[in-house]
Amino acid sequence: MNELLLLNYKLLSLSIFNGISKDSAMMSLMGLFAYSSKSLSESLIYCSKFIKTLYESEYRGDFSGYLNDLIMHDENVFTKNIARGIKLNENILNAAKTELDVLNQLFMYDMDKIKEILKLQFKDSEHIVNLLGNYDISKKCISFDELCEYIKNNCFGIYAKYGAFFYKEHEIKPVKHTDNTTFEDLKDYKTQQNTLIQNTRAFIEGKGANNILLYGDRGCGKSSSVKAVFNEFKKQGLKIVQILKQDLSALDTLLEKLAKIPAKFIVFIDDLSFSQEDENLSTIKSALEGAISKRSENIVIYATTNRRNIVKETFSSREGNEVHLSDTIDENASLSDRFGITLTFLSPNKDKFIEIARKIAVDKGIEIKEDFNLKAERFALLKASRSPRVAQQFVKQYGA
Repeated sequence: MNELLLLNYKLLSLSIFNGISKDSAMMSLMGLFAYSSKSLSESLIYCSKFIKTLYESEYRGDFSGYLNDLIMHDENVFTKNIARGIKLNENILNAAKTELDVLNQLFMYDMDKIKEILKLQFKDSEHIVNLLGNYDISKKCISFDELCEYIKNNCFGIYAKYGAFFYKEHEIKPVKHTDNTTFEDLKDYKTQQNTLIQNTRAFIEGKGANNILLYGDRGCGKSSSVKAVFNEFKKQGLKIVQILKQDLSALDTLLEKLAKIPAKFIVFIDDLSFSQEDENLSTIKSALEGAISKRSENIVIYATTNRRNIVKETFSSREGNEVHLSDTIDENASLSDRFGITLTFLSPNKDKFIEIARKIAVDKGIEIKEDFNLKAERFALLKASRSPRVAQQFVKQYGA
């Protein structure tokens, strides 16, 4: 038995870090190890798949970076309990240490060493083995203590690797490329933004925080403010999960999942509005206030809307033969009242719009000429809006 085959058996025995062996690159590498003493053709096929996967990954052929990433972000009983601060029994602790030692052995095998073993096994095919590509090993394996410290500081699994997520089809899916909007990018509305920052800081520090409704005109920075506050605190471990309006029926399920994860989450609902018959209305009311279970302290809900009362009301809804019709109307308006804080974003007047546009132009290094104000106002009139979003659009056109 050659050493590659022996190492393959050790990898097959992983129980704590078993998920790593299900990774596509690792499956190809283990296939190479398994056939390293049996079939050259199979060994070559698995090896080429392994190297191809490494080249196409974010690590661009650096196996040590790739493998450390797998180890650091594997979701298993060990990493979950470390993140939650739960004391592990000796069997799990010892198994994790032993398996990390096995994974550490992979860092000792660069392509040159693997080629040497294959050449010894298939002596008549050295020239074929030499055609195999190479990969890099630039780092050491993360140590057990380093891994524990990383998990304690960053959570486990995908929640350690990523900060932003979408909730789709009953799954929490990471967002790999996030919007980098900061409060420096947003002009005006500083009072609203400061309230958002203060509430989020209190949330991060465990001092208690309110759910927030950001209400106002389109294009005034409601959604951008939520993105900016996430970017403000993400280095302190803040996470954000966006759930789309059409998926709100699963909001309770999402909140239950997040409550079990040792991290702070903003649940973000953009453009919130309902018809009176919408079944999701009761779901979000219950989530905000009124459920028999207490909302977890690691979750706040930030929602945006263009409607103050959120529930769309028609003239016909005010007609009918109900004895307590006013109670029905109050019920439709009550959703907004369940948010502890409401922040209002209204379109600026003419002077403020031009001021915002000028600030944006300065940030972008665009020369402001004498015709700037006049063109800005004309642009706003054509758009029938003086929102900050329109100011951004104008500056892009002006600087083109």
